[in-house]
Amino acid sequence: MPVPPEDIVCRFIRPADWSAQKNTPRAGAFKQSRQADLSVWHPSRLAEHQATLEDLQIGPFAGSGQAHHTAGDYVRLALKAAELEEVSIAIQIQVEWRPEDAYVPEPWRQWRYAHVQVEGISGPPGFLHEYRNQLTLNCRHQVPPIPP
Repeated sequence: MPVPPEDIVCRFIRPADWSAQKNTPRAGAFKQSRQADLSVWHPSRLAEHQATLEDLQIGPFAGSGQAHHTAGDYVRLALKAAELEEVSIAIQIQVEWRPEDAYVPEPWRQWRYAHVQVEGISGPPGFLHEYRNQLTLNCRHQVPPIPP
């Protein structure tokens, strides 16, 4: 089921993926590394269950920063990144609730009701690089990582 376009979602940004010079996430923070889709969290759903984003910042996300976008931003910025190409090729992207059927590892599984995935991210050559740049430049809100 799609996430409403106005809903805010959060991507955790590890300290290594944060530019101290620009005080923004680096494009690599939005790279799909071990999974096919970007994993993000829905702060309002967490709040409905008396949980916070900080509760999820454990294990490899301890001390991480945050990049907030609306669900609609993920689609809008993908369209913007695709427009920068000389050849117009269709893009694919969806922002979907995935609390039950997606793999959410322990110990985050207890919060899977707030798990969202940005899926099917594909487009023309060079699209992913430009898309990640657009995400870093257009955060609605960002929280720097906690210094070590």
